[in-house]
Amino acid sequence: SLKNTVSTTVKKEVLEDYYFKMLTNEKYKDQTSSEEMFEFLKNIDDEQLFALLSPEKPRVIALALEQIDLEKKMAFLSKIDPEKQNKIVLQTGDLKDIPLEAVIYTAKDLKKKTAFLPEPVKFSRGGGKSVSEMLSKMSEDDAKKYLEQMKLDNPDLLNEVKKYYLLFDDVIAMPDNIAAAFWGSPDIEDLDVMAVALAELDSETVQKLQDYLPGKKAAMFTPKTEDDKVSKREIDEAKAQIKNILQKKISAGEINIEDVLAAPEVED
Repeated sequence: SLKNTVSTTVKKEVLEDYYFKMLTNEKYKDQTSSEEMFEFLKNIDDEQLFALLSPEKPRVIALALEQIDLEKKMAFLSKIDPEKQNKIVLQTGDLKDIPLEAVIYTAKDLKKKTAFLPEPVKFSRGGGKSVSEMLSKMSEDDAKKYLEQMKLDNPDLLNEVKKYYLLFDDVIAMPDNIAAAFWGSPDIEDLDVMAVALAELDSETVQKLQDYLPGKKAAMFTPKTEDDKVSKREIDEAKAQIKNILQKKISAGEINIEDVLAAPEVED
């Protein structure tokens, strides 16, 4: 029979599709108020938040987490297994695709479970900037894994995230003209921070970046060696400082993000 030949996965997908189509029901279209529909999430502690959201689907979790502050969001994600974490992060970039009726229904459903009843309407739709804020709270190694997964699963989201979040690899790979303007700028004041940030790189790359420094600074620059025993924590902190300088210059309009990420020109 048809009932026995249709796989459980297909049945589940059909039911989920039907479920979300049901959300357009007229009874959800009279929800109007100036109050935030997810306000109740801000008034529960981390343990309650985990108990409430952990059983939910990644899409529901992503939508709910987008309504709370970054620290609370990251505390929740730290308790979730890596596979589900990845799904939640990717869903955060696609919240704009959730129908308003589904958002309202989700707020109502979660609100009932917390026994807190605020009136709905306002909500954040996430996107690349929100994902970048989450990545900025992770180690660069962890963030790189998410970005690599985004490149495969959601290239459009990756492009959006890159407008707000840079890896140190991006800083190192800047085209020559942009690199010269950045490393040669007065904002690169602490040469020891620069040396620590470059400690893991090969000597040829370090020399290339040193050559971008103005004459006096270039002469004063001393690369780090294995004998300096620079820790991973120190390197990550120094990389973050260098990236912050670049992000400030991008925010100030001194450097264009598209130019930073542009592929280096290949000589004929």
